[in-house]
Amino acid sequence: MKIAIAGSGAMGSRFGYMLQQSGNDVTLLDLWPEHIAAINNKGLSVEINDTQQFVQIPAAFPKDIHDNYDLILLFTKAMQLEDMLQKISHLLDKDTAILCLSNGIGNLETIKKFAPKSPLLVGTTLWTSELVGPGSIILNGSGYIEFQAIDNVSHETLNAINDALTNAKLNPRVSDNVLLSIWKKACLNSVLNTFCTLLDCKVMDLNMSHYVPTLTDKVVLEFEAVAKAKGIPLTEKLALTTINAALAPDQAGDHYPSMHQDIASGRRTEIDYLNGAIARMGKELNIPTPVNELITELIHAREDVTLN
Repeated sequence: MKIAIAGSGAMGSRFGYMLQQSGNDVTLLDLWPEHIAAINNKGLSVEINDTQQFVQIPAAFPKDIHDNYDLILLFTKAMQLEDMLQKISHLLDKDTAILCLSNGIGNLETIKKFAPKSPLLVGTTLWTSELVGPGSIILNGSGYIEFQAIDNVSHETLNAINDALTNAKLNPRVSDNVLLSIWKKACLNSVLNTFCTLLDCKVMDLNMSHYVPTLTDKVVLEFEAVAKAKGIPLTEKLALTTINAALAPDQAGDHYPSMHQDIASGRRTEIDYLNGAIARMGKELNIPTPVNELITELIHAREDVTLN
């Protein structure tokens, strides 16, 4: 397939690398000049198991690309999604499928505003990646993708995308209730991302604190209450099963999650689309969400202190 990755940071670069290695024609689209220059000058630096390689993948600003693509894979941060959709609007048409794997709640509604006729798929992924500098990523562990066709997607298009992801060893699963998975992933990130950012630790280090399970329960119970009111079948048991699996000693990653990486790199986080989204919906629905509201404010305070 001919594929554009819109938002080629840590995760976008990983997916671009894996999709290209399996024979697809991949272009990395991003807005970071140094990142684009580094990839085009030296190749994408990919470190796996302490082995480094430089992979030649074309990288460009969206405004400089005018090709037709079979698939555009959206990997921007949730707060950057609308801006990216505006910048790639000339690439969007009824023949170009869009697959959004960005974290956060509310992405589907944003995409529909910009691409109402495009074949649209959304999903979530548990793959990880670390962007350590312009044009340089470190890959750890394994993962999978869960995604669903939402609008205007033919069986042929769905099968072609699933085959491309399978051949790239990205372990796709076609779902019939991906919104539940998106909410489970948002709940997972609202624990792992925020706790690691506030405690300045890697995912595996969360197991060192006996306070973490109690704090996790408080976040999850508020998620469950808001999800129930929104018609999303997310339960405390489902959320905790996902979180506890990620924190299992043999699975907890020896890496900093994306929110921690954002703070370390001087970027704003997507907190408003995780805990912040639950706090906002809670207010609209008259459901108390004091823990998620406090975590949102603490992350914003961390942004102010670190980035100013």
